[in-house]
Amino acid sequence: MRLLKAQSTNLRNIVGKGVKYDINDQVILESDNVVLVPKGTTAQRPATPVNGHARYNTTDNEFEFYQDSAWRKVRYKEPNSVGITQQNLGNGDASEIIFGPLASGDSDYPVPASAQNVLVFVENVFQVSATNYTLEQNPTTPQDGTTITAGSFSVGLDYVIVTSGDTDYTAIGAADNNPGTFFTASGAGAGTGTAGLRFAAGYYLQFTSAPDLNKPITVLHNFDK
Repeated sequence: MRLLKAQSTNLRNIVGKGVKYDINDQVILESDNVVLVPKGTTAQRPATPVNGHARYNTTDNEFEFYQDSAWRKVRYKEPNSVGITQQNLGNGDASEIIFGPLASGDSDYPVPASAQNVLVFVENVFQVSATNYTLEQNPTTPQDGTTITAGSFSVGLDYVIVTSGDTDYTAIGAADNNPGTFFTASGAGAGTGTAGLRFAAGYYLQFTSAPDLNKPITVLHNFDK
């Protein structure tokens, strides 16, 4: 009966140490030594991974698991290697309210989970999230607040549509003609539509009121890591 209740890779003794599979669907590794898991480069990951896969990534030198339909690195108890990052976003000009993009230096989790997960200072004054600022992804306002009329767009630059006018933006790289749409100009354009240089893709601080003139804006990252 014992042979019917458990299978073992131990060829000498069914009750000896080995990799066992028992009647309760447990896989048991009985050893005082170690387990060598599969390892390989990022490019050698399985083509069709499933949740629960585990391996050692030799490109990143990290253990990784396929969890919730994505490869995720194992996070350790010790502080992350990036540590606390201080980022200077420039000085206020009493007009601009958007500053960024945020750069935590953490390639795995580059964006804070919420506005509360970064510390923001204007000069030496701590800013309260939701009261003094919010997080904004890919702001849809022009980078410097100014706009230019179609016919003057520069090929290769990134813009955001401000007004449609009679301009066909789809002819110069946009997905549609709606205000707020980002596009990379493939031509100068024509007509009466206006657009402004867009912010680089990423997350930004949007203040509820413009920081005072010459007051430095500083962000401290990675407190949530």
